[in-house]
Amino acid sequence: MNPTLSFALLGAITVFFWLVAQAWTLLVLWAEGCVTRPAVPGSIHEEERKP
Repeated sequence: MNPTLSFALLGAITVFFWLVAQAWTLLVLWAEGCVTRPAVPGSIHEEERKP
């Protein structure tokens, strides 16, 4: 196997997984932000919590 091809393939795989990891991190941060965002006063969900 050509060593230059091996390094190119390894580099391509590394970049691909790095991009996937970055996208996954942004997705998780976005999801956590949506879940932990405080409720807007007067929203439907807040009115349901009142007795």
